[in-house]
Amino acid sequence: MEIFEIKKLIKEGLTVHIKYNGEWGGVDPYYEKKTGNFYECFYKEVNTIVYDIDDAMNLPFVDGKSLNEIAGELEDVDW
Repeated sequence: MEIFEIKKLIKEGLTVHIKYNGEWGGVDPYYEKKTGNFYECFYKEVNTIVYDIDDAMNLPFVDGKSLNEIAGELEDVDW
């Protein structure tokens, strides 16, 4: 799946699950009245909150790599 498709799904409010190196992770978009949009990025033991979709796409939370870096190497994508 192309990275722009993954980003579009997340922007639409869908949780996107990714499989990389046999492990599942993903990005979970949320909306909170006080803070607005935020994104929970998770993979193995990493669980990080960011407040911008581009930060979620560039955060190296998947074995030290970002979604932008590994989009073509994902074993599976689900939403």
